[in-house]
Amino acid sequence: MATYIAPSFWKSNWTALSESAFQMNECNKMTYRTYQSSSTSKSSKTAPEITKDICYRTVFVHSVTGHDLFDGTFERPMKTIQAALTLTRTLRTMHNSDYTLCISIRGGTYYLGTNVTTTSSQIGAIALTSNDSNLVIENYQDERVVLSGGTLLQLQWSVHAKTAAGGTIMKAQIPSYVKLDDFNELYIDGRRAIVAKYPNGDPSTQGVYAKDPGFSFDAQRWWPPSFNPSVEIRVQEPYRNGTVFTNYQLGVGGGAAVFNPPTNFWSTASPPAGDNYVVPRGLTVKSGAMPHIGNWSKPTTGFVHAFHAGYWGSWVFEIASINTTENTIMFARGGFQEARGSDAGGAFYVANIFEELDSPNEWFLDKDTRTLYFMPNETMPDVFVASQIPCLISIIGSSIEDSVKNVLIRGLILTETSSTYMRDYMVPGGGDWAVHRGGTMYLRNTQYVTITHNLFTQLGSNGVALIDYNFATSLTLNEFVWLTDSAIILVGSTYGIDGFSIASQPDNILIQSNLIHETGIYIKQSSPVLIAISRSVSVVGNLMFNIPRAAININDGFYGNHTISWNVIFNTVRETSDHGPINTWDRQPFLSDAVQHDVPSLWQHESYIHHNTLFNNYNALWPIDHDDGSCFYEDS
Repeated sequence: MATYIAPSFWKSNWTALSESAFQMNECNKMTYRTYQSSSTSKSSKTAPEITKDICYRTVFVHSVTGHDLFDGTFERPMKTIQAALTLTRTLRTMHNSDYTLCISIRGGTYYLGTNVTTTSSQIGAIALTSNDSNLVIENYQDERVVLSGGTLLQLQWSVHAKTAAGGTIMKAQIPSYVKLDDFNELYIDGRRAIVAKYPNGDPSTQGVYAKDPGFSFDAQRWWPPSFNPSVEIRVQEPYRNGTVFTNYQLGVGGGAAVFNPPTNFWSTASPPAGDNYVVPRGLTVKSGAMPHIGNWSKPTTGFVHAFHAGYWGSWVFEIASINTTENTIMFARGGFQEARGSDAGGAFYVANIFEELDSPNEWFLDKDTRTLYFMPNETMPDVFVASQIPCLISIIGSSIEDSVKNVLIRGLILTETSSTYMRDYMVPGGGDWAVHRGGTMYLRNTQYVTITHNLFTQLGSNGVALIDYNFATSLTLNEFVWLTDSAIILVGSTYGIDGFSIASQPDNILIQSNLIHETGIYIKQSSPVLIAISRSVSVVGNLMFNIPRAAININDGFYGNHTISWNVIFNTVRETSDHGPINTWDRQPFLSDAVQHDVPSLWQHESYIHHNTLFNNYNALWPIDHDDGSCFYEDS
């Protein structure tokens, strides 16, 4: 935890509160003033507008009347979006590849998780490549188009057992066409069901902010971690003055091996402003606090979701073993969902244990017997969908030089994807974050992509992931709701300290007029917008609320030139602590040409935070939390 300069009075003076939030930075590059448009900011480029009247040819898709052997006309539509994409590639070989082609999708639900060939979180069921520039994918004339990452279940239910409380547990065999590995979410009538858990509660609508949180506070002991030292890299030259965080440093292997790549700022011997990354090996629960633990027949199917001891984020662990005599749960793989680590945890719950299936809307999948168990309310629901894939659409160029250009994604509902909290996480820079570099929509090596008027809902991963080089991406007028992780992540790459020689970062990104709420259902170190190793990001005019941590998190001081303005943000830091609606860090110096073109330095361009409406409620300490090392911000 950083050493704070505490305000001398309660939250009544915004400027003083902002000044008090600058921690351990010795920074003289911070300003507070009445807003005036800055003359020093670098201009941004946005995607050229693509309109329907420039479609050289439109390929139509209809899930009911279409056939993939048809010609894609309105009268003879194709059945699948993938076949329509293949047809556009054929058309490009016959006509000028610079023409804009359009895929117009008729109303209906498209189960992209059925008969999939990949379950990667970085390759979508609809996978655009460098051959797919100048393309529009959109719904037809405001018809409701749903892209599901699941497969529709055809089930024959029977009664399994009656519960002591009078409920009924139903069971059904899972059809052979369903892949079980990524069936980790069950969606019922369009909403995420509750995997059997203790204590009872719906993670989507309950948390530690609620009177009935669905978490247990009955940990008696957290088993101390095993320390596994990493190889430490510390760059002596160049270094920066004027801050506690002078040198680039990194731990490789050892304790950092849980991340991919196996590196972590917090895995050095003495990271500034913190301790070496470790996580507990298990926990012992108070006697009588977990009444069913002695009946668990397959404890290794379970997961423990636990808060960091300081409530700076959360972890998920697989269960390795239990000792029912001592009420002890020992952990297997996990704990990599945030980067700081701790030797103890906080509130927790246990999930995916059959014997905890005792509450309406809970479910459990026995993969050994391919049996689905479910406890309904008074009546059985109609539509059951098994998650199969985490990524619905990917746009990936073969290289920076051969990027995908001029793509518009508009008017779609993206939903019902697999969870990714047990997939690989990595640590970008020196912030507190670990991040899964995947998402429902995944972009890498792109230019001028526009994502607009879409609904991202009931998702098991990040909403949109802009990874490495993406230039002039626009995300506007979308809604993100009921996500287990973050809504929009921007995560670039460097060669260690060198971000000057490599352009693999999101650059000139516009995030405007989006509605983002109910995110971080499983992962509490998450945000509507994460900016990490990125250049010139504008977050403008968005509405964000009901969030476990900060709404906007700038994870490092790489490059800068960000603009955070005209946003309305409230109900943040609902389940964590030591934060604010907007949070920044800068513990790790990087080389870039932010200050002068083609001249590398360790300093970044100034960033601008102005005209935001910030409600500093729940556990937020400061409206703008400029945390360790933060510098070069103009707040007004």
